[in-house]
Amino acid sequence: MASLTQWIESSRHLAVLTGAGISVPSGISPFRGPSGLYQNAKVEFCLSMHYFLTRPAEFWKFYWSLFDADLLLHAQPNAVHRWLKNLERDREVTIITQNIDGLHHKAGSSAVIEVHGAFNRCICLDCGAEYDTDQVRKEKVPHCPAFNSEGRTCGTVLKPDIVLFGETVRGVQAAIKAVRRADRLLILGSSLGVAPINCVPDYAKQSGIPTLLINDRPALQMEAIDRFAEADFNSFNPDTLIL
Repeated sequence: MASLTQWIESSRHLAVLTGAGISVPSGISPFRGPSGLYQNAKVEFCLSMHYFLTRPAEFWKFYWSLFDADLLLHAQPNAVHRWLKNLERDREVTIITQNIDGLHHKAGSSAVIEVHGAFNRCICLDCGAEYDTDQVRKEKVPHCPAFNSEGRTCGTVLKPDIVLFGETVRGVQAAIKAVRRADRLLILGSSLGVAPINCVPDYAKQSGIPTLLINDRPALQMEAIDRFAEADFNSFNPDTLIL
C-alpha cells in the first residue's frame, strides 16, 4: 500500500478500471474463476439480447435464478470502494467499471462509467420508462405499468438495464476520454477478458500513461497485448463494439 500510495501521490487525474474482483469482499461472486457465475454453461446464451427478445419468459426465469437479487440490491461498499472515493480529496478520479452492482455509486464516487449497466434498474424498450429492480423483483416476468398517450397500460416486457450479449457496450468513448485525460491508470480486480473495455490499458500504453494492474492472477488480455499494439485507437468507432 505504501508503494501504491506513492505511485498515486503525484496523480491529479486518475482513471481507474475496476472488475468483479473488487466486489468479492462485499460477498458478490465474480463472473469468472472457480466460483464465478460463468460456471453455468447457459450464461452466454440465456443472457443474450436475442434470447430476451424471442423468449422473454424463459429469459427472466434464468435471470432471476442466476443472480442473487437480495445480495446485489443490498450489498454494501467495501474498503476498496471507500478508498477510491477518498482518493477524490486530492485529485480527479474517474472510475470505469465492468461491475453491475452499483457499489461505486453507493460509496459516493463522483464520476462512474458503468460500461455493462446496472442490476438495480430495469427499462422499457418501448416507452423508455425506468424502474428500480426492487419494484419488480416479485414479478416472474415484469411488464411496464406506465400509461401511454392513449391512457392504456404500456405492458411491454421490461429489460434489465445491463448490457446483454449482442448489445453495444456503453460508455466506451467516455472511458477512452477519461484515460486520455488521465496521468495514471489503475486497474483493480479485472481479468481483462471482456472486450472491448479490455482495450483500455493498451490505449493507455500507447499514450504513454503509466498503468498499474492489481489482480489475484495474470490478466487474460496480457497474452494478446501484441495483437492490440497495432490498433489505431484514434480511428475506431466505439459505438459499434459489441459484447
